[in-house]
Amino acid sequence: MSASSVSSTGNLRRGLGFVDLWSIGVGALVGGGIFTVIGPAVAEAGPALFIAFLIAGLTALLSSMSYAELASNWPYQGASYAYSKYAFSKVSPRLGKLVALWCAGLYFLSFAFAAGAVNLGFAGYLSFIIPGLKPELAAPFVSIAITGLLLIGIKTTGKVNTTFSIIQVLALLVIAIITISINPTGPFEHGSFLPGGWTGVFAATALIAFGQMQVEAVLTLGEEAKNPRRNLPLAQISALVTVVILYVATGYGVVSSASPAELAASSAPLSIAVENVLPGIGAVLIAVAALTATGTSTIGCLLGSSRMLYAGAREKAFPPIFGKVSEKTGVPTNAVILTGIVALLATLVAVSGYSDAISLLVSAAVFANWLMMAIMNIALVIVRVTRKDLNPSFRYPLNIKNIPVLAPITAIACIWILTYIETTAIIIGCVWLVLLTLWYFFYSEKRWEFLDEEEMERVASQSKEL
Repeated sequence: MSASSVSSTGNLRRGLGFVDLWSIGVGALVGGGIFTVIGPAVAEAGPALFIAFLIAGLTALLSSMSYAELASNWPYQGASYAYSKYAFSKVSPRLGKLVALWCAGLYFLSFAFAAGAVNLGFAGYLSFIIPGLKPELAAPFVSIAITGLLLIGIKTTGKVNTTFSIIQVLALLVIAIITISINPTGPFEHGSFLPGGWTGVFAATALIAFGQMQVEAVLTLGEEAKNPRRNLPLAQISALVTVVILYVATGYGVVSSASPAELAASSAPLSIAVENVLPGIGAVLIAVAALTATGTSTIGCLLGSSRMLYAGAREKAFPPIFGKVSEKTGVPTNAVILTGIVALLATLVAVSGYSDAISLLVSAAVFANWLMMAIMNIALVIVRVTRKDLNPSFRYPLNIKNIPVLAPITAIACIWILTYIETTAIIIGCVWLVLLTLWYFFYSEKRWEFLDEEEMERVASQSKEL
């Protein structure tokens, strides 16, 4: 497949600077972690909740360094789709394509479903701000509105997302500071710091993994980023560091201001923690933080999913209609619309009383994405061994004879965390892998028009900077 045949479908637009990319990373990560998992996680970990946040965060951070080095080699649309395609092709061309298809297919499906679940959460907090607005009516509207925002163009999307991300970071930082300052030693004042032992902490870590599963959200936008070889790795790692600090501080703070039993029994544990120290004002602060966080999380879900679909479709691994880019907006319109439709359907299922089914699919998404983290750590080792000609602008730290020794250890840690995920979710994730494998052999293999690295670089260079 030639670079010119790809560009004839329209060019992407480079409208995202470092701050925009950072905000997409922060927004995608915060919405899923802070507001959805604290209750069940504290039920497992007790006062040691912040330790579980720290373990999950450090594991994701070490994995992000593998992603960052791969991104500085291949700063292209689709992130892990592109990285695995080039890394594993050195082992076997067929293996490279198959793993790339796994990454794109799993990311698209899991985050389109996750967006549906997050839309419902956004509508719930919107109802708090606008009394009388029913979540079951607002949630579908939110889904459509955010899909519409993505269709306008990447620059506008980036600016809206940046504004929301700054608001939520400041709000969560205020919450953490206030709750910790009221009772600085709170987690250590309970009768048992580890009521469930380390098993409970690790089980909580697996739940918290949901908050880190969008670790590559920024990187899926490689051809829409300015100065991507510098900005992609820097934005991804700095966003994750920001979020891990917020996670750990918030996890410490909520246990400082409310008992673990009270938090575990509540459907809104963060609200309880803040209301205990800031009656009245705390509820508004939580609503603002949650509204912006869930909004940016949906944006991150839909951006990443649509770009994964686009990356595969332009090489005909998926139907090529989803690889077309609007000449006017520089957006892969059809990919965005399909992603939005799937998210809308998931939203409608959730508001119809089947939210447990969506939650199970989100758990399967955790399995899929942490499995992909493990694969990317392995991919980096393969690249270091087989591609000594590469000179990435970012290199994974702590190397022995050019091997990043922490990468394979982190891959094992990712898989180990997955053993604490619900069995049904693991089965669903494995079924997705089987279905994608069948898709490869019965659809993609004969149609795939592989863009090699030289062709891909020419395609990426045609993206217009705004």
